[in-house]
Amino acid sequence: MRMSPLMHKVALLKLMFVMANGVGSFAALFMSRHFGLADAELATTVALMIACYLGGNLLGGQLPGRMSSRVLLLVCSGSALLALLASLVLVWPSLAIVAVLLFMFSAGAVTPLFSVMTAQAASPDDQVGAFAYLHLASNAGGVLLFMAGSLLLSWQSQYLLWFTATISLACLLVSAFLELPEPARAAHVRALPKGGGQDGSIPLLVMLAGAMFFVLSLLDGQREYQFPLWLGTLGIGDAARLFGVAGIVNGLLVIVLTRPLISLTRRWGALSNLAMAAICYGIGFGAHAFVQGWLAILLLVAIWTLGEIIGITYMATLIAQCAPTSRQGLLFSLIPVVQAGARVLCVAVAVPMLDRLGFSVTWAVFGGAGVFFGLICLLLSRGRRSVDIPSAAVGHR
Repeated sequence: MRMSPLMHKVALLKLMFVMANGVGSFAALFMSRHFGLADAELATTVALMIACYLGGNLLGGQLPGRMSSRVLLLVCSGSALLALLASLVLVWPSLAIVAVLLFMFSAGAVTPLFSVMTAQAASPDDQVGAFAYLHLASNAGGVLLFMAGSLLLSWQSQYLLWFTATISLACLLVSAFLELPEPARAAHVRALPKGGGQDGSIPLLVMLAGAMFFVLSLLDGQREYQFPLWLGTLGIGDAARLFGVAGIVNGLLVIVLTRPLISLTRRWGALSNLAMAAICYGIGFGAHAFVQGWLAILLLVAIWTLGEIIGITYMATLIAQCAPTSRQGLLFSLIPVVQAGARVLCVAVAVPMLDRLGFSVTWAVFGGAGVFFGLICLLLSRGRRSVDIPSAAVGHR
């Protein structure tokens, strides 16, 4: 699929800003090693980091249109760089943690802008393909981040901070000089499916899919907290390196499998595919209760990665195909907000469960809930007309 030169520039910026969020991607391990946090303090701090990212995302969704894309990129990358430098030089741990939280806020504020710029750079008949390309760039940046970040964190946590600060500086410089897309002169108008009005109302189908996507994000949140901490208890290697390898495998699978997997699953409706994603998450994470070998862990990573690919692709495609044009920007900006909010809830639920039940039972409970939810949604989706996604709307990611 051919993309415009402007879309390549947007994808490059997305890749760089993803790489600049090393502190957020390695949140649990980094905060534990750099500040010596453990147990309740660690869980609270990780939850605050996610909440700050969420707050920044909510604010960032309101800023495009009120200030230019270049100004917003410069403000967010500049404030992120200053926050990282402050966390490096401050001698009081509490103030250094506040600086990290400010960094997370800046990282969240810039995220919705990439969806806006993608809509501006994409051709009207292939917006979903452009959003898929943006997500592919995000995963490519994630793979590069996990390759470098896991190695640096295994050496010394401060190295990860310096790496993140360097990438943030590069983001600042590229944002200042790179050509950026301009707002479209006229909005692309197309017919809405039944259930979405010309008055800008959001179809019930999209709201139902959004509720399902929240549950998927709750299941996906296990990789943010339980998974890295569980790796540290296995005694089969350094947790940071193992977590990094899992992240690399996850990113590579997203890049390689997205197109054939979507070609295979597009014969089913969008709601049925979201239900299948829940089952993949349930099996992929829940089976950790019964395995400890590294090869088995990577196999399970592949299974829950299928859930990630199906979930994010069909949620974005459903918005593009069914939501009114006037609401698409808001709905796309809510995707990371829903993900972040669900991860906060996942951490809040997992902490007491791990304390009382241990890792194995917690994995089994989350896994069983995911499979049960997916099966119920599959049964319910059979009672309504399938939502077919046109082949032109599904591109590679």
